Parts: sequence; structure tokens; C-alpha cells
Amino acid sequence: MNGTGVDGQVAHRRLIEERVLARRLDAIATTAPFFSLALLSSMLLLVFVMDGVAPAPFLYGWAALTVLLLVGSLSAPARFLLRRFFPVADRNDRQGRARSQFALHSMLLQAGSIAWATGLAGFAHFAQANQFATLGVVWMAVFAGVLMIHRYVPKAALFHIFVMTMSGIVGLMATDGPQTWPLVVFTLIYAVVLVRSIIVYDIGFVAGIANRVAHEESENTIRLLLDEYEVQAKDWLWTIGPNGNLREVSQRLADICNSTPQALEGTRFLDLFNDDARRARLAELLAARKAFSDELVVREQDGQMRYWRVSARPRRDGRMTGAARDVTDSRVIEERVRHMAHHDDLTGLANRYSFNERLAIEMKRRQDGSDAGDAALPPLTLFYCDLDDFKGVNDTYGHGAGDELLRQVARRLEAHLREDDMVARIGGDEFVVLLEMRAGNAMVIERAHRLLAALREPYSIDGHTLNVFGSIGIARSGPDLAAPEDLVHRADLALQDAKRKGRDKIALYAPALEVAMRERRRVEHDLRDAIAHTGLELHYQPIVALDTGATTAYEALLRWNHPTRGQLFPTDFLTVAEDTGLIVPLGEWVIATALREASSWNQKFRLSVNLSPSQLRAPGLLPTLSNALASAAIPATRLEFEVTEHVLLEDAGQALETLEKLREMGVQIALDDFGTGYSSLGYLQRFPFDRVKIDRRFVGELETSPSARAIVSAITRLADALGMETTAEGVEEAGQLELLRKLGCDEAQGFYIRAPLPAHEAAGAGGKRLRTPRKGSVGASGRGELRDAGATRKARQKAG
Repeated sequence: MNGTGVDGQVAHRRLIEERVLARRLDAIATTAPFFSLALLSSMLLLVFVMDGVAPAPFLYGWAALTVLLLVGSLSAPARFLLRRFFPVADRNDRQGRARSQFALHSMLLQAGSIAWATGLAGFAHFAQANQFATLGVVWMAVFAGVLMIHRYVPKAALFHIFVMTMSGIVGLMATDGPQTWPLVVFTLIYAVVLVRSIIVYDIGFVAGIANRVAHEESENTIRLLLDEYEVQAKDWLWTIGPNGNLREVSQRLADICNSTPQALEGTRFLDLFNDDARRARLAELLAARKAFSDELVVREQDGQMRYWRVSARPRRDGRMTGAARDVTDSRVIEERVRHMAHHDDLTGLANRYSFNERLAIEMKRRQDGSDAGDAALPPLTLFYCDLDDFKGVNDTYGHGAGDELLRQVARRLEAHLREDDMVARIGGDEFVVLLEMRAGNAMVIERAHRLLAALREPYSIDGHTLNVFGSIGIARSGPDLAAPEDLVHRADLALQDAKRKGRDKIALYAPALEVAMRERRRVEHDLRDAIAHTGLELHYQPIVALDTGATTAYEALLRWNHPTRGQLFPTDFLTVAEDTGLIVPLGEWVIATALREASSWNQKFRLSVNLSPSQLRAPGLLPTLSNALASAAIPATRLEFEVTEHVLLEDAGQALETLEKLREMGVQIALDDFGTGYSSLGYLQRFPFDRVKIDRRFVGELETSPSARAIVSAITRLADALGMETTAEGVEEAGQLELLRKLGCDEAQGFYIRAPLPAHEAAGAGGKRLRTPRKGSVGASGRGELRDAGATRKARQKAG
């Protein structure tokens, strides 16, 4: 509890103590005259009865003492005694004077109790038989008199009961001795009853005053709060009569309404607000004379809409009093929060929540219409749109440019939609467009092409001109669709199919996509099992030097021995592995296995391993490689990683940083499929690769295409100038091999030279020198001793 709370409790207790003391003094002042008169009458009666029976000095001395005590309670003697025995240092201390006065009265009452107890006990000793009845009546009257005045002074009351009880017992024992024990018991019982009565009465007396103090404090608090209503800017009071007219108009209410209390007095309270459904509800509540709180009403003032929250309670006099506050600012915030809950903050479009809500409503309308046999509503068409290479925009131009691109995309999509169509941004660079269209699929696809054409137009952002493309997946509602998420799922499958086709593509959902998805899921499940239970193996394809025919390297190629489908090549499952994230554990397995198997070969050759984009981004690549090299005891200089331009396109900064760390470890880096991308020369400049691999498409056209020969010649000369070696892949014919030698290529690999071999065969064949054909050594058939006669062209293409 804080200090303020403790101080408040102390003040509260002090106030109760002051009130109790004041009430006790008031009660004493009120009852003292009557009690004094009763005691004086009792004293005179005893003097009359005991005159001549009790010794005169005792009788009249006691009477004088009693009179003195009664007179002492009068104001003048009391003030004298108060100053004499209970001095107060500060005369302005009213509370101190009250405590002193109460102490004096308590002392006088206790002295009086002693006087009466002593006198009655003495009279009982001297009394004759005919005086006992009078003594008993007077003793009982004085004994019970505690309930008249002593009850306001608890200590004096308890003392009075004690001494009077002792007086009665002494008197009884002085008369008949032990034979009076029943009266003694009765006296004790009566004393206990009186004690309990005094205690219970005093507890109730104090509690009543405490409750009154609490009630007064509550009233003061309420009064303060009401006063605060009159001075605070957003809260004010109002009162209306039985007819709904304003009464007792406060200045605060008049100021809020830009009026005066006199002008508003007597006007209808409801006339302050706009005539709408909210005012109609307020009128019903006022007419019903029911308590209500926080009813929202609208008031137009100075050309602006102001929102009030109104509360009220009926009064016994027929009026109603309440409070009102201006909640315009919070209402604006509420509207903003509500808008944010249903709209995308960046683009202003509907968000995922709002889209799902609208889609559910539209699907239900069609479901209900179908159940009722009503086919009037057109089918729903959903376009699922995704920007191609949006990440590249963020990486190249910054996230601010990416945000501006999304805003411009949103405006273009909105500009090409009808009034009833809906476009929403559901996350990242993903947008959905919901339309109602009766047209066939051809018109739907044509509409999607118009959207793609709009997205294809150049964007101007921060002084840069950006060319961005998009992909769209299309799905349409039908009787076989019951849940909204099914339509979204179909559009998503179509979008994935469109992106597999390349940039700026459209795909319409077809049941075959579901089959393909299930197949991909099955492949994913089987591949996980294969990775966990060693269902994979590596084959190694020799790479030979064209000038000597010696084997200089092996490329590790993955094979999957599927339990039901036989041996699968990478083209059958690597896409699934890349999409599902399995490519990372799969790549780790390839690195560790290739190094372990090659560690037993007694040859000095390079081991070439393909590295995927996901592997290059994975944080565990470098630790995994270090552990595998240490375990196989192979120097890093004998390992070569092959990467494609696609690796560098996705995240050039991170990719180049990782490649630099690999280079620092001693690993060689080769750029695979060189010449197929649009920025190969730029990457050769940004990173010093050890080798470039000429793509099989150029090699396959060497004998028929002069341009292919020119490209290969240019690649070899460029690599030689940059200090890089060249390797041609996919050699299928003897003529290709001879042309590669003439064009200056350093190495070659392909089925014409040798097919990929299992690890145990590669270990035995690696030491053999493979002769390469010289000019004119290959006949028209192009079939020489270097060719793997057992491999078909289809197998070669698939294995590549």
C-alpha cells in the first residue's frame, strides 16, 4: 500500500474517533440532568428512611458527598476541575479539550459509583428488617441506572457494575450471611448480563458512527466527482424532466453545445442529436425510464460529426439525470483499428481476413442457392497473383522500393476491376482477385492476360525504371466445391503450375494438378524415408583432360533406388526436394558420402559436387563441410563445388559471401551451365571462379551450328584470359570431342567418354587413361572405343 493510502486510513480512523467522542459527550450532556435528578431523589429517600437508623455522621456525610459529586458535574465546577486536573497546552486544540472533558466525566462517574456502592453497603449493615426492601429497590435502581448514562462511558460503566456488584454481595452477606447465596448468584448473573449489554451497545454505537462517516465520505466523493464533471472537457451532466426537456442546464453542457444555459433550458434533449437509428434507440430508453450507459449518439456541430456516449438513471421525482462525454477522438481511432483489421496497411487493399470473410459469404450464397434450386448467381472466379522475382527488387533497390512497387501494383489491379470485384493483398507479394463471371474459360484467361499486361508495364520508383512480371493461377467455383479454402487451394495449385512454366505465365486449375500435387507429396514422403534409411547412392562420372585423356576429376551424381519405381535420377525428385526444404539434408548427405567413398581411392583427382541455392543459404553448410573433410581426411583443395547462375540470382550478396568463405577453406568453385543465363559475364567479374562448365546445349549443337561453335570458342578464350579452366559437359559424339579440343576446351565429360559409375567401379576405373580421338581418328559412324555402348541416348539425357 502506498503512502497516500496509509495517510488516508489514519485520517479516516481519526475522524471516527473524533465523532465517537463528540457523540459520547453529547449523550452525557443530554442524559446527565435526568440521571442526576434520579440519583438526588434516591439519595433523599435513603436519608429519610435511614434517619435515626444509621449513624448521623455516616448518613449525612455520604449525602453531602453525593450532592457534591452531582454538583461537580455542573458546568462551572466541571470547568474548574477540568483546568485543575486535565490541563490542555493548546487552547485551540478542540479535540484535546474534548478528551479532557470526557476524562473528567468518566472520573466523576466512577467516583459516584464508589460513593453509592459504599453507602448502600453501609446502610445494609445498619438497616432493620423494614428498611431492606427500600435498600433493595434503590440498589437495583442505581445498579441498572448504568444503562442510562454510564453506557456512553464504557470504562465507567464496567467499573460501576463491578463496584455495585461487590456492594450488593457485601450487603447481602452482612444481613443473612451464607443463606443469601441465591441472591448472590442472581446478582452475579445480572451483572454479567449488564456487562454484555454495555459491550454490545458500545460496539453498535461505534459501528453506527463509522458507517455514518463512511456514508458522508462517499457522499463527499460523489459530490467531488460531480463537480469534476462540471470542469472536465469531455464529461458533463444533464437532467431532463418527465417530458424529455432539459432542466438545470449546466454551464459545461452549454459550452459544449456552443450555447447558454438559459437558451438550452426547456429544449428537448433529443433535439441535440442527429435524427438516425441511434437517436431512436435513445428515445426508447428515455421513454421507458430505464437506466442505461454508454449509448452512442451523433451530433453535427460546426460542420463536423461529434460522437457522444450518454448514460442516465431515473430519479424519484420523475426526472432523469445522466452524464455524457465526447468520444469523437476514440471513435476515430476505433474506425481506424476496424479499417486496419480488414485492410492491408501498406496498399489499402482488403487483407486476408476481409478476403476470407467475403469469399465465405459468396460461397454460402451459392451453396444456399444450389440447395434451393436457384442457379441465378454466376460462378466465382479467383485469380491468385504473385510477382516474379520480387525478392530481387528488395535486394537490389531496398525494401522501400519494394513497398512502393506493391502500392503501384495494387493501384493497377484496382484500376482493371469492376465495382463488384474484389482485390486483396494476402501477404508478401501475393494478391487475389475475386470476380463473378458467367463467361467461359477463354474469356477468363483473356481477363487474366489483361491483368498481366497491366503488371508488365514499367514502373518508375525513386528514379529507377523497373520491369516486373507476374504469374496468375486461376480457379473457378462449381458444384463440387463446398468450402472456401478449397477454391483458394485450387488457385494456389494453378499458380504453382504457372510459375513452373516460367515468368509472366497463366495457368488454369485442372484435376491433373491435384494428381501431380499428391504425387509430389508421395515423392516427398518417400524421399524423407530414403534419406533416413539410406535409400540413396552416388554414381561418379569421370572428367577427362582433352590433351592427355587422363581422368582429372569425378562428378558425384545422385541416384535414388526407389523400392517400387526402381532407380530414379535427380530430375525425378530434386525439384520436390528443393520446394520442401529436403534439399539441405539431402545435400549434406551427398557431401559426407562423396568424401567418405572417395577417401579410399588411391588417386589424385578432383571431386566435383553440385551445390543447390538452398544449400548455399543454409547456415550449416560450412560446419557440415568441415566435419566431412576432417572425417574423410581429404584436403579441401581436392573438392570442387559446382554452382549455377540461379544461385547468385536469388541472393547475390549472401551467395558471394559464402563462396568467399569456401574459397578461404581451399575449396574450388565452378560455374555450371555457363552461357545459359543473361548475366554470366557479370558474375565472372564479381567472383573469380576456378572453372566454368560449358552447358550441354552448346555442346550438342557444335557439329551443326556455327553460332554454337562461336559461343564455345568465346567462352574458352574468355576463361583463359581470366585464368579459369573450362569443362564441357554432355559430350555425346566423337565429333563433339574433336571440336572441343580444337576450340581450346580443357576438359570434357559425357556418355561418349564414360557413363556415371557406382563408387566401387569408379575406384577401379579411375586409374585408367582414356584415349581421346585425334583429328581424323573417328570414322563416319563416330563410334570409338571411348563410348559406353550400353547406354541409350534417353538414359544419357536423363542421367545428365
